[in-house]
Amino acid sequence: MLWAYSQPHYRGVSEGYEGEAGTCGSASPMSFRVIRGSWLLFDEEGCCGNQYVLGEGLYPDLISCGCVAASVKSLRPIPYVSSFSDPSISLFSLSSFEGLKMVVVTPTEHMKDFFTQSLQVHSGLWVVYEYSNYKGCQMLLQPGELPMWGEHSGWDTIGSLRPLKQPRLYVQVKSRALGSLLTSESVKDDSSPARVTLSPACSLDTQRWLFTGGLLRCKASKACLSVIGGKATVGARVALWPEHGRTHQRWSLNNNGTISSHLNHKLVLDLRGGTGFKRDHLVVNEFATDQATQFWDIEEYFKDS
Repeated sequence: MLWAYSQPHYRGVSEGYEGEAGTCGSASPMSFRVIRGSWLLFDEEGCCGNQYVLGEGLYPDLISCGCVAASVKSLRPIPYVSSFSDPSISLFSLSSFEGLKMVVVTPTEHMKDFFTQSLQVHSGLWVVYEYSNYKGCQMLLQPGELPMWGEHSGWDTIGSLRPLKQPRLYVQVKSRALGSLLTSESVKDDSSPARVTLSPACSLDTQRWLFTGGLLRCKASKACLSVIGGKATVGARVALWPEHGRTHQRWSLNNNGTISSHLNHKLVLDLRGGTGFKRDHLVVNEFATDQATQFWDIEEYFKDS
């Protein structure tokens, strides 16, 4: 949701937008309130021309939008891009992904002496700027490849860039073999781990997980899925522990359906099994293609800003 005003500082004629507008009409907007989501403004009709990226917030005039044009002619919301990986982009000093390579995963105000001539967006949405300190012309990039950056943008290089903040995505983690969901118990204190089991779907926060920065954080307790003991050992127990962000709390959600530990990517989340009383405990085991309990489906549950 975006409100646009025909005069600076939210004065004049106002109009609300929830979707794309190929033309803003005769009263070109001069200030904006972005209530929800991120938006792209354009200085030409039909969502063409120079781009200006707005996140949620207040923009009392065109300068605050980074807009160097005299008016905004069209606009559209930026769609959510689902990704279970942190934002990542590779920049190359020569065209066709050759020469020196720089991998960027965080906001970068200065590119120093690196001259980008091609790039690959691996994950996330990125806002790139012609000059340092997030100044000058800007452009939104989605996952994909641009082998000739100069031809695409008309710029000499990229001066600064940042990942676009998107809503947090909660997921449900379903055992492909059993059809039940990863479910947490409550964390009572910081001295002992809380059990994680597989249970039928029940629409509770104990089955909703936020995946960010490699952490799988339970919505109910804010604790994270952890390899207890912190060692890359086959059969090591997996449970909930208060967040600290070290390696044994970090995971990769892999394309083949496995969830691997950053302690050792050959170790994946598994069900202990067997006949003992610990048979329903979660552990990490060496990956085996014929071990059905090592495969998981990640289901998007809902977004939270």
